[in-house]
Amino acid sequence: MCTNKVVGRWIAGGDVARSYLRPEGRYLLLSGVLALSYLISSSAAAAAGPGLATGPGLVYGDGTHTGSLHTSLANPAGTPASPRVGVQFGANVGFGYELGDMNQIIDSVDEVMDLLDKEFESFSEAKEGVDALDDVLKQLGEHGRGKLRAGGSVPIVVGRADAGWALGIELGSDFSAGFSVLDDPLRVENNEVKTETSLYLKGAQVQRLSLAPGLKVADWDGRNLYVGARVNYYSADMYKTVVPLDGQDGDDFEIVSDELDRQVNSSTALGFDLGAVYQTSYFRGGVTWLNVNEPEFDFPSVGVGCGQIADASQKRNCEAAQYFGDRISLQETWKLNDQARGELALHDPSQRLVLSASYDFNTVRDVSGDEYQWLAMSASYRLPWYLKWIPDMRVGYRENQAGSELSYYSLGLTWLGVLSLDAALSDQTIDHDGDSWPRSAMVNIGLQMRF
Repeated sequence: MCTNKVVGRWIAGGDVARSYLRPEGRYLLLSGVLALSYLISSSAAAAAGPGLATGPGLVYGDGTHTGSLHTSLANPAGTPASPRVGVQFGANVGFGYELGDMNQIIDSVDEVMDLLDKEFESFSEAKEGVDALDDVLKQLGEHGRGKLRAGGSVPIVVGRADAGWALGIELGSDFSAGFSVLDDPLRVENNEVKTETSLYLKGAQVQRLSLAPGLKVADWDGRNLYVGARVNYYSADMYKTVVPLDGQDGDDFEIVSDELDRQVNSSTALGFDLGAVYQTSYFRGGVTWLNVNEPEFDFPSVGVGCGQIADASQKRNCEAAQYFGDRISLQETWKLNDQARGELALHDPSQRLVLSASYDFNTVRDVSGDEYQWLAMSASYRLPWYLKWIPDMRVGYRENQAGSELSYYSLGLTWLGVLSLDAALSDQTIDHDGDSWPRSAMVNIGLQMRF
């Protein structure tokens, strides 16, 4: 009678194959989290491109809102449209994650574990363990992906509402990184199981300095038209690497972090945004054209010139990227695609009760290549001054109309008009062992002051 040692003869030689099956391991997902955590820890501050909204904009939506300094810069024409401009200062930080639909993966890994605990009566029956592992690898290649985002900015706005002008200045750092699995079938060499299955990591940290002047250009008896422009100076560090999960010697974290330190490319670029806002006592509508000139940033090359690399580990990583050259781009440029966005809001004359919505008219891709096209809606109420001890509240809903098609319910609070906390949870979950976890979540903390 054979036991799971029969499967061991097929799998024992492959370190990565064993690690998939260790209950404490889940090597692929763990390595991805380690790598992304390393990237975040190495950045001074961050925000995440099309995947993560700024400050209370997480709930309000991606248009302008008079109750928040942070969202007033969403449209470069939004700052002078505020009923009170003066001098405003703020700071915000946000974090978020997004995972693929990994329900099937988690269940499949458990099924393989159960299979290996069995006692097999024949070699052919034992081979089922390898076949099952192949299926897990395929599912990892399809759904085994994740992303971490973090972000922060410091906005400053100065202007005069009665004169119809304002100037916004913002310093921020945008960060987003994702991992996915490049799966490869198992093969047997000298009684050892081998695979080229690899972890694919892409990320960017983009420092940003923005200058956004806005001006009222028409006044039709309380119905005002504002226009604005924004100049963005970008300094980007682009990360990209492929790390094979078989044949690696050393600590998993060190291998990934060393490779990311090596595989980075830095560049700078200028970007331009335009906007217009129409404001009445009860209505606000606007349009924004983002990334008009579509600035570009180059990733470091992977899988190129492998024969000239002396270090064995680095050469192995290079060859792994070269192996997947038909599935990934070895030399790649990330373009900040231009995007048109519309916004509208209904409100009372004091703009305390506001119903707002924003919509991206076209799809753009983030640094990981995932598509985003946001639809967002919200309802909010700003309390009068004599009730400021009660926090202002807002509720919202946002949905990615492309890519993951994840949808979120969001809630936000602002205390004393100064401190804000906003959170959004996806209604799609990952279920395992009786527990449910949202596939995506985001949280923002903001501070704003007026003088």
